[in-house]
Amino acid sequence: MFQISSKKFGTYSFFTYLCSQKRIINLNKPIIMKKLLLLCAMTTLFASQSYAQQLNPEDYRYFNHLSAGVSLGLEGIGIEVAAPITYDFAVRMGYSFMPKFKYSKSINLNENKGAFLKDRVDIEGKLNMGDFKLLFDWYPFRTSSFHATAGFFIGRSTFVEINNTEPFVKADYRGKAGLEFGVYDPTNPQSESRYTLMTDNNGDVKAEVKVNSFKPYLGVGFGRAIPKGRVGVQFDLGVQFWGKPELEANMNYVDRQTGESVTRYEAIKKNRITNPDKDYQDIKDAIKTIQKIRVYPVLNIRINGRIF
Repeated sequence: MFQISSKKFGTYSFFTYLCSQKRIINLNKPIIMKKLLLLCAMTTLFASQSYAQQLNPEDYRYFNHLSAGVSLGLEGIGIEVAAPITYDFAVRMGYSFMPKFKYSKSINLNENKGAFLKDRVDIEGKLNMGDFKLLFDWYPFRTSSFHATAGFFIGRSTFVEINNTEPFVKADYRGKAGLEFGVYDPTNPQSESRYTLMTDNNGDVKAEVKVNSFKPYLGVGFGRAIPKGRVGVQFDLGVQFWGKPELEANMNYVDRQTGESVTRYEAIKKNRITNPDKDYQDIKDAIKTIQKIRVYPVLNIRINGRIF
């Protein structure tokens, strides 16, 4: 497909050019001539309208245009509206979410040798991303759509949800027992080393990977949020600063200040995971790894349509 500027290629010259191509046009056939005239008129009209729809730098003024867009990328599916502040600046507001992808794994509990545990349990993890966003684009070069972006995402603090799909603690022990993360001393049940991931009264465990609900954003990209034509494409690359991720669950332990056994829903302290079994050390290593990931990459492509 091509576009013709009405300033450079008028109806008469376009018609003359076509008529000069004898291999295409037979001037002795009136029907073809009528169709040709109609084609020329429609082509010129389209070219003129297409040119008129192109915005100039002077057309970008404070909130005098509005565009809407849809995006797809590492933060999921997004919808946005945008408006110009000047030709050099634009503001975008929208919402993005990640479909709840799930991952399941079957864990063998035989090695834990707990009389209250079942032999196997299925664990399921799923993404839980959803954020509102407010972003500001700066276009430093008049001849380029390159832009730098700053703003923030705000929404869910829970990044991943983890739960068992069926109780792994036998009925008589539900709400009273769980997985011993600390080195349990049977001669001293209230030892400070006791650190237990507890089940609820249904025998279920709930754990979450949490980050900050407020996530500042910095990035760069190409394309205009308010396109010069009716439709445009925008590409963004950046990072969300979401703080230190934590794995949270119902943990039972001895409070070192009061000496009482308490259960709280809180971040799991990796230094208290002293159980030498491989499964528990793997959990400890996983916590160490996720706590190092302080930023989340953002990479997306967006299709914008100018409403007015």
